[in-house]
Amino acid sequence: MQMMKKRARKITGALLAVALFTLSAIPVGAAKLPGASYSPVQLEAVQSKKMTYYKNGSASIPNTLDWITDASTLKFLPLSVIGDVTSVVLDKEGVYWIGTQNGLQRVDFNASDTKDIVQYMAGPRYLYGGDNHVTGLASDEAGGIWARTASGVTHIAMPEQTMHEKSFIYEDLVQTILDRRGMVHGTSFTFTDTDNTTDAVNYNSATGVFNSTPTTSDNDGLWTTMYAMGEVFRYKALQEQYGTNPTSEQVAEINDAKAAALRATKAVLLLDYVSGRGNGFPVRSYMLTSEATAATVGNTVYGYQSTNGFWFQNFVGPDKNNPNGIIPSMQRDDGVEPIGYSMVRVTKDAENKKGSTLFPSGGTDVMNYNGLGLSQASIDELNLTRPEGQKLGIDIKTIVETTESGPVYQVLPVITAATNNSTAKEDKTTSETNKPLFQLTAPVYEQIPDFFNDLFPSSVIVDGHIDMNQIVYKADTSSDEVIGHYAMFYTAFKYLVGDSNDPELLELKSFIEETTHRMTELILKDDHYYIEDATGKSTQWSRWLGKYFNDSLSTMEKQKQWEFSVGVDKDGNDALSYGYEDAPLNALEVMGVLKTASFVTEKRYPADSLKYEMAYEQAFASSYSKEDPYVNGLGYIDMALEYVERRIVRQATNAYSDNGNEVVTMDNAGDSTNANATLHNDWTQYINYSDEELGWFPVFILVTLEQDELRHAKIVEAYDQWYSNEVREENPFYTFLYQLAHPDKTDVDLQSAVRFLYRFPEFQIEFPVEWDRQDVFYIEPGDRDKAKQTNYALAPDERRIIKHNSNPFANESQSTGVNPNYNYRTGSIEAGSVFTLPYWMGRYFEIIKE
Repeated sequence: MQMMKKRARKITGALLAVALFTLSAIPVGAAKLPGASYSPVQLEAVQSKKMTYYKNGSASIPNTLDWITDASTLKFLPLSVIGDVTSVVLDKEGVYWIGTQNGLQRVDFNASDTKDIVQYMAGPRYLYGGDNHVTGLASDEAGGIWARTASGVTHIAMPEQTMHEKSFIYEDLVQTILDRRGMVHGTSFTFTDTDNTTDAVNYNSATGVFNSTPTTSDNDGLWTTMYAMGEVFRYKALQEQYGTNPTSEQVAEINDAKAAALRATKAVLLLDYVSGRGNGFPVRSYMLTSEATAATVGNTVYGYQSTNGFWFQNFVGPDKNNPNGIIPSMQRDDGVEPIGYSMVRVTKDAENKKGSTLFPSGGTDVMNYNGLGLSQASIDELNLTRPEGQKLGIDIKTIVETTESGPVYQVLPVITAATNNSTAKEDKTTSETNKPLFQLTAPVYEQIPDFFNDLFPSSVIVDGHIDMNQIVYKADTSSDEVIGHYAMFYTAFKYLVGDSNDPELLELKSFIEETTHRMTELILKDDHYYIEDATGKSTQWSRWLGKYFNDSLSTMEKQKQWEFSVGVDKDGNDALSYGYEDAPLNALEVMGVLKTASFVTEKRYPADSLKYEMAYEQAFASSYSKEDPYVNGLGYIDMALEYVERRIVRQATNAYSDNGNEVVTMDNAGDSTNANATLHNDWTQYINYSDEELGWFPVFILVTLEQDELRHAKIVEAYDQWYSNEVREENPFYTFLYQLAHPDKTDVDLQSAVRFLYRFPEFQIEFPVEWDRQDVFYIEPGDRDKAKQTNYALAPDERRIIKHNSNPFANESQSTGVNPNYNYRTGSIEAGSVFTLPYWMGRYFEIIKE
């Protein structure tokens, strides 16, 4: 349990005064990148919405409010269009507050940005319990409003606030309720107020307390990387701003930033050591056995675990003997012996995850599935130590699907009496007395380094070391995690450590070098271009091999349907490989991986650094392979340049299949969204917004590291395709990266990106959102997102809370009506990294200044 402290609010005033005093000394026009032509945008203090919620009948509602219940003040609209208006306040600043039967509007004709003239407020974030029928309004005489409904009252205060001040709110939340041993991501929360004289809920209250118990999240490393990168740039920006003679308050702020950056960076690095495999394998997440989410039936490794995924429990010590052999790829020839083993836990995925087929030409071989089935080489090795009658693939196996040729058998990581020689399924009946017939294990070769001790509670430290027997980790990592880790390695190595002689940072540097080297060797091992797991195969989503992207491509290009961007085989059936549309993203990812590895390992592993640079250069050497033999890494920049093209092909091929294997035309198109988008080549309807987020990381690495002018231009050309949609989102995360990629451009719309920061909610609480709006034009759903979409990006405080990996136009998280008993004291909250990373990166690179 953690409590939110008010530390930042106590020092904000002093820090603001210091910041205002020092700002005048900062040069206005200096941009960070050589040859940059853009000028930094000066941030201003702007009005920010701060809500207090009062249930109907609350004794805390002031009895001195002058409630307005008519629309007589509304003079600029004809009576014929204001039939649902219930009350109007014209405040002393000339701002109209308009209460309606369908929400609240704020109209300020003097707004500095025309897009902010009208601001719409509805749903439980703004109106009590999501009751959008406003029955009365009262000015607070300070720029804000009191809004009354039948369910309750909300006070929407509008004090001015700098973005620097706003950033402290997110820092407080991370340090007190969103930090799980250095990892940072969303969590559920409860909120109480220690002031017993009020029954209102005000998240900004000086006496308010947040509590939470953060739990595991998919892609812990990726979310933590986003926070950590922001903290690194915070540290560097503050160092530069405060100069060589900072005040004590400024020193404290710089030290806070350094500590936060160091802690989060260590948390990401730990994920590459926590398995003990000793080869740089990046786990997806980990839990302590004491956490509720790590519980199993009977508290044994043989009992079912409801937290799904591919989880392993460590067993380390001189008496821990691995019940299985060691698969070939995890055997070592350097004389290092295992210090224990880890055993897969019984979960739905471990028992049932066969995955999809990868290659149209691959048939039913286990290597053609991206699930958790063991490779044949792994099965053969494990069978060497198994007795007769218990041989894997012979006596113990499970059916993952049935084809025309018969059942397809695989050896999944967990096989029970109920699933053996039967259809794979979830079996919750296992226990100490009903053990699985097979449970996969992996060797543990090394103890987690003591460098990470400070991330753990004292109960996990035994004899000065981390007790690995208290750790359960999630394997089956994804390329999301991998590119997040490399972006963190690069950012921390270059910007946090840099040329520092700080012993703590130098120790961090050593681990970054070692981890980068290990993981890159794992990816390039045998030139296979993937992260291998304990199954002897690639993890489900971390592969960068040419065949995965381009299987059968040369055949498809010879078919007449290719003229219409449809990829089919000789029989006219969809023949696109599973990774075809992922190729542009994954090509950039592996290029970012190799460029980072070459940079980070240059001094400590010079020979391997050169090897990584040569592998990176291969991406620019010639075009990529379209048929066997596929050359991994070759010509990958050309795939990166096909982002739009491959989206169109995948979309058109889907439409073709939906249309009875007929190319979609104006004459035969149905009314599906996909057919309509295909007819108009509208590839934006087939965007995976998670890919947009992931694409940011390698592009950031490459545009800031690549010094060759021609290569840099190709990378920027590839990113320009992504940005042709991202520009619609008006998100500084993308806009500031685009400015870094084009330092010579002076017409980048930085103001809209700044507006995003201005309108970003202080508390990323996941309130449902009102989408029944008359002021927004909706368009049809995208092919991936089944909800209707707005035709422009709403301000962040008018839409649902999302990270960068969701469609910002989709009307998801719909408010479902009035709830007069809405509980504002509990909910789910996200970290503010969506704000802090672009804010601090923008300040460091002098795209914005404050």
